[in-house]
Amino acid sequence: MNPYIKKFLKYKQLQNLSKKTLTAYQTDLRQLNKYYFDHSANFDDSFSNFIHFISETPSLKPSSKQRKIITLKMFWHFLVTQENLSLLPLPNIEIRKGIRLPKTLTTDELNQLTAVFNRTLPKSSLKKRDFLRDIAILEIMINLGLRISEISNMNLSDYNSGALVVHGKNNKERLLFITNDLSKEIIDNYLTTRISFSPKNEEQAFFLNKYGSRLSIFGISNIYKKFKELAQINSSSTPHYLRHSFATNLLNNGANLRDIQELLGHSNISTTEIYTSVSSTRKKEVLSMYGFRKNI
Repeated sequence: MNPYIKKFLKYKQLQNLSKKTLTAYQTDLRQLNKYYFDHSANFDDSFSNFIHFISETPSLKPSSKQRKIITLKMFWHFLVTQENLSLLPLPNIEIRKGIRLPKTLTTDELNQLTAVFNRTLPKSSLKKRDFLRDIAILEIMINLGLRISEISNMNLSDYNSGALVVHGKNNKERLLFITNDLSKEIIDNYLTTRISFSPKNEEQAFFLNKYGSRLSIFGISNIYKKFKELAQINSSSTPHYLRHSFATNLLNNGANLRDIQELLGHSNISTTEIYTSVSSTRKKEVLSMYGFRKNI
C-alpha cells in the first residue's frame, strides 16, 4: 500500500495544498498502512475496517474522526480513478459532531474593556488618532457583533448617522443600527480625525491604517490584543469573543433566535441555535450560585 500512498501525496502536492494539510494526509495514511500490515488484510477490508475502527475510537475527537475518514475517502477515490483499482464502495459512516460552545467574555470583562475607552486621551496627535479609531472599532464590535472581516470591509458610504450596511459572508448585506448615543459619539469622534490618517487616492475604507490604506483583519486583531491586555481580561480571548458575547447577551435579555440570526447574518438558523446552549449553561450557573438551596 505504501507506494500508492506516496503517489497520492505527490498527486496532492500538485494541487498547491498547504504543508499542514499534506502532513495531516500523510499521518492519516500511515495509520491506514500500519493497520493494513498489522491485520494482514486486503485493500477492501483495510479501508472498511479501518473506517469502522476510527469511528469507534473514543479517544479521538469527532473533528479528528471526520478528517481521517475524509482523507481515506480521497485516497480511495484516487486509487479508483487514477490507479484504476477495482475497490468495493466505502461504508457510509456518519460521525456525530461534538458541540463546541461559543466562547464569550463575561459582563465584568466587557465592562473592564469599555472602561479603557474612558481613559485620558494620549497627548501625541498620532496616538490620539489611533486611540479614537481603535475604540470606535471595538465599540462597533461590542454593539453589533461584527466579524473582523466585516469591520475591515466597511466603507464610508456604508455608515450614516448610526445606520450601517454590513457586507457579510457570500456578499450578503444586512442593515444594522447603532442605537446608543455614546457609541455614535465615539464613532463620530473617529470620523473627525480620519483625515489625519492621510487617506490614499480617495480611499473609501472606513477604518484606515497608518499608511492611509484599508485596515486589515490582522490590524484589527492586533488592536483587540492591545486592548485586552490593557483591560486585563481573558488573555486567550480573540476578537470573535465579542461577536459571541453580543449574541449571548441578546439571547439572555430576551431576543428571539430569528432576530439574532438576522443581526449576525447567519444563513442558517442552526448556526444561531448554538447560543441557546450557552444561555442554558449560564442559567445553570445562576441557579447554582443564587438558588434557594445553594448553601445546603
